[in-house]
Amino acid sequence: MANLLTRLVLISSLFVVSLAIGTDDQVNAPIDFGTFQNPSKNVRPRFRYWVPDASVNLSTIAEDIARAGKAGAGGVELLGYYFYGEEPGDARYSPVLTDWTKYGWGSPAWKSLTDVALGAVKQNDLVMDFSLGPNQGAGVPAPVDADSVQYNLLPFNMSIPLNGSFDGTLPGWGSGKLVAALTGLVTESGLASSRDPSLPNDIIVNRTQITLSNASLKDITSDVDSSGKVSFTPSANTHGLEYILFAFYQVHTEYREQETPLELTQFSPQSPVTSYRENGSWVVDHFSKLGAEAVIGFWDKYLLGGDTKELIAQVGNYGWEDSQEFGSAVYIFWTAQLPTHFQQYRGYSLLKYLPTLFHNNNGFGGAASPTWYITDETDGGESHVADYRQSLHELNKMYLDALREWTNSLGVQLSTQVGYNLPADMEAQIPNVNAPECESLDFSSNVDAYRQFAGPANLAGKRVISSECGANAGQAYRLTIPHLLWDVKRSFAGSVNAFVFHGLPYSGYYPNTTWPGFTTFDYSYSDMHGRHQPAWDFYPDFMDYVGRSMYIIQSGVPKMDIAFWLKVTNWAAHQIFSEYAPNDLQAAGYSYEYISPDNFALPEAYVKDKVFAPNRQAFKALIVRANESLTVDGASKLYEYAQEGLAILFPGGMPTRFLGANETGARYVNQTMQKIKSFGNARIVPEDNLAETLASLGIHPRASVKANATWYTYWREDDKANKDYIYIYNDAVNNTIGEGYSTGEVTFATTGQPYHYDAWTGDITAILDYQESKEGITIPLTLAGNQTTIIGFHRAEPTKTKPTKTFPSGAWILPGKGSKPPTAKYACGSSSAPFSLEDWTLVVESWGAPANLYDIATDAVRTNHTYHIHGLTSWRNTTDELRNVSGRGYYSTSFSWPPHSSSRAPDGAILDIGAIVHTARARINGHTLPPLDVTRAQADIGDFLHHGKNDVEIIVSTPLGNALRPLWDQIHTSGKAPPGARGNMSIDAPLEGDYGLILPVVVTPYYSENL
Repeated sequence: MANLLTRLVLISSLFVVSLAIGTDDQVNAPIDFGTFQNPSKNVRPRFRYWVPDASVNLSTIAEDIARAGKAGAGGVELLGYYFYGEEPGDARYSPVLTDWTKYGWGSPAWKSLTDVALGAVKQNDLVMDFSLGPNQGAGVPAPVDADSVQYNLLPFNMSIPLNGSFDGTLPGWGSGKLVAALTGLVTESGLASSRDPSLPNDIIVNRTQITLSNASLKDITSDVDSSGKVSFTPSANTHGLEYILFAFYQVHTEYREQETPLELTQFSPQSPVTSYRENGSWVVDHFSKLGAEAVIGFWDKYLLGGDTKELIAQVGNYGWEDSQEFGSAVYIFWTAQLPTHFQQYRGYSLLKYLPTLFHNNNGFGGAASPTWYITDETDGGESHVADYRQSLHELNKMYLDALREWTNSLGVQLSTQVGYNLPADMEAQIPNVNAPECESLDFSSNVDAYRQFAGPANLAGKRVISSECGANAGQAYRLTIPHLLWDVKRSFAGSVNAFVFHGLPYSGYYPNTTWPGFTTFDYSYSDMHGRHQPAWDFYPDFMDYVGRSMYIIQSGVPKMDIAFWLKVTNWAAHQIFSEYAPNDLQAAGYSYEYISPDNFALPEAYVKDKVFAPNRQAFKALIVRANESLTVDGASKLYEYAQEGLAILFPGGMPTRFLGANETGARYVNQTMQKIKSFGNARIVPEDNLAETLASLGIHPRASVKANATWYTYWREDDKANKDYIYIYNDAVNNTIGEGYSTGEVTFATTGQPYHYDAWTGDITAILDYQESKEGITIPLTLAGNQTTIIGFHRAEPTKTKPTKTFPSGAWILPGKGSKPPTAKYACGSSSAPFSLEDWTLVVESWGAPANLYDIATDAVRTNHTYHIHGLTSWRNTTDELRNVSGRGYYSTSFSWPPHSSSRAPDGAILDIGAIVHTARARINGHTLPPLDVTRAQADIGDFLHHGKNDVEIIVSTPLGNALRPLWDQIHTSGKAPPGARGNMSIDAPLEGDYGLILPVVVTPYYSENL
């Protein structure tokens, strides 16, 4: 039956034309963008599509994908969830109730599922990303002892008294392949908590710190016999505390992306495992080409046969891998070829310094080492740690290069959450994938953090900087659309321009799973988008908003004002923090990004006419702070840029930290930095108020901001269309719903007629309220809390004649259409004051669980309850009956038109719903209004008003959280119920949410005048 369904989907899909994006990952790539009004699938958000395993119903797979397209998505990211790779006994482990020998990732059943998904994507004219493996895509089935799977290095040691000796078996012998045996003299030992010695971004903990004499460190590996025996006698007349004998063994971590069926027999019978293909998936070695070749080889052998490869070429988008969250499996990141590579490229042996690596060199989830070994060198041996991390970076690049070349050979691109959760330079690695991806979770929706990620990608000319967006702890079934859009808007402000929403779960039957359906991460992370959510039918409104914004923010080339030098060798903390904390640059409108000196090797990283990267961000200044780290190549490029006249500022002084154990290189860097001082365009400046310093040097922002709140601006220059687009966002991060209104003006250093691009409606309207000066075009703006606007300048179009007549504050001036003249609309004021709509009929369509909780086929059991209310408040405050209710609310009321006026009758009115809790749509006299901005839901209803009674209908939806409150101890996924609380992340039953219309709905009459 499965094969028949696969063939039917593939045959039906032949009648739909669908083209993949191809392999050009650069800005201005010749892909189909669609239009601003209707962006194509290539520039729309997608959903991460969680499939439990390959036992699921394939018809439901096709239906889920079709529904995603109808909801406004451009496609899906197919991910075999496989319970996040958890093992029995792990906190998030869910009982596996299907036969993973038969239905594991990479099985024939999984290939059939993939083919059905590809066919459904093609049939619905969408695109599909595919995870390179199960869970997070970091591995595939492989033999347990394959050279291609993840490595670890096990450390053992023992003390030897100064006057003693050792003649015996190495500690840890038999644990794995011996990599090195070392001896070293301890000169100091004690408790420590200071930052020194460490490198930037290292995690500082209270620890025992043991200092080893660098001169005493000796590699005695060659003295170890085949049985592990070795003899050692310390030198006479040695001064110190003791000697330590170290032994290090290389092993495979046996860290899984999918558990083996051999460990899953407790809850469900598993078929016999007869090959490694049936034995689950291992994390592969991410620091060698062999790891990539294991992934490639498995796909080529088992998954690309039949029509699959052709379908991927037709509708494929990205081969994808998640962030590197397998660091908990290792003491340090390791690969078999690391010692050889290190010797070749660093010029000395790494083995002697292995003890110094066992802190801050694992990754997310790895335990902090209670003991640090350092050397008595000036820097405590951190130069060797830096060299180790540089080598890891180079080896990880080999892995990524191989995957990128392979995915490109399939006609698609490689997208990975590259560089972070590793002790390596994230920024240096970002250009090595086609579409680098970050995430709102690890980046904490922090604009500065996004800028750290985006700078190298933009310098490399990447068209897409992607984000896994909307994974919020403790928010499953309670995430609101405005909250999700808050994540999106802050991402846009940080130069992120594409989104994979987290996530869309498989919506059909799965064993021992209750309504509202399969739920990932044991109900702890948002969100479960899909048909069980009351808002699902209303998703196109905000999905179109995101798609239109993506259309703009992927057009042309991003432009910035200044760049920050940032060289960091450790991004393993699972959270990215701000690098520049003051708000002075932001308040003045300066845009900025961060660049690693490793990125200076990119083709567009040059200076022309005193501008850095003129064809990319076109930075007007480079900031190098006193606490930065220096490299040989970076200093060479910095000197070159200074020669070319680029403004280089050193707040607080010039940096002195050199990375790596290279004395010749360190001397060269010191001399080069001293030479840079001689250039007039290289200045040591105060640490405080960089904005003031830049302005004093004549370096001004492209978009100068004067506002009473924090406004972010983001600039795209589209020379092909001869347009500039500027995205503006009023960040009301600390305000509650409905608060955070701000006013101000922005002066844009460009020319041409300005237009307002309304991402909610798709309308493009000329702006007539502006001022021109030698600095540019100044436009006044009023923005609600967390509201965005997009202004486009059509450079080839001369500015339109502005009206000379003045109007009351708050008036808006609209251009004429066709032969009609421009129009001014302004509130009537006291002659016909705004009025609130107070008396409503509310019909609550409650979405509840079916009588049989295991009935997942039912979206929800819907029951209606009618209430007559005076004034608007949340449902839970309206009546106790609605405290545990989710669903949809149908509000209706009416008002008479025209209202009483002390002068002439109003010409029309604005309906203002205020800020929206989740979603809302409105109708006036049966006419559906355009999609409403969730931050300030306003619409001009003048065209729909008539004399007498005018009917208003507003439909809202809610998250499902309130309805789940009384069911929280009854629901489960594959038999796993939501836990109570884990760590600092509460996943108890949802708190009562404020649902419905909670702010006054106001009608504001206006006058209209032709100009």
